Amino acid sequence: MCATRNEKPGTRNLYRNMTNKQVAAIFIIGIALLLAAFWAGLFIVKQDAPASANQSSAAPNQNAASANANKPAPNSNLTTRSANQPATDENAQYIVLIGTFGTIEQAKQLESDMRRDYIATHVQMPSGGDTLYRVVIGPYKKRDAEQVAADLSNKRKGIMIQPWTQN
Repeated sequence: MCATRNEKPGTRNLYRNMTNKQVAAIFIIGIALLLAAFWAGLFIVKQDAPASANQSSAAPNQNAASANANKPAPNSNLTTRSANQPATDENAQYIVLIGTFGTIEQAKQLESDMRRDYIATHVQMPSGGDTLYRVVIGPYKKRDAEQVAADLSNKRKGIMIQPWTQN
C-alpha cells in the first residue's frame, strides 16, 4: 500500500492500530480537561466577585461587626452602593434595585412577576439623560431593605440597595 499525497509515510498504520476503546479514552480525557479548565475559570471569576464587592462597600464599625458575627455571610449576588448614602439617619429610606431594562414592557413584566411577593414593587421611569427603566422594591428602612435584598439575592443576580430619593 502506498501512502496518499497528504499523509506522511508510516502514519496510516498508526491510526489503524488504535482500538475503539483507545479512541474513546482519548476523547473522554479531552472532554475532562475542557471541563476542568471551564470549572477553574468559573471558580476564579466567582472568587473575584466578592472581593470587588467588598472594596466598593464602606467599612463597618466595630459594633456592627460584632452584631453580625453570628449571621451567615451575605450572598455574592448582593451589592450595596455606598456612594450617595445619607449619614446614619434612622429615618433614611432605601430601595432594592432588582432589574434595569431598555423597554417598558420588560420592566412591567418583571414588576408584575415580583408584585406577587413584594407589593411595593414599581417601575422607575427614565429621567434626565437616562434611558433605562428600573424595577425597584421599596422604599424601606435600611434593615428591611437589607432583608429583602438578602432574600432576593438567592433567586436573582445583581440585586442592589440604593438610597431612596423622592422624585
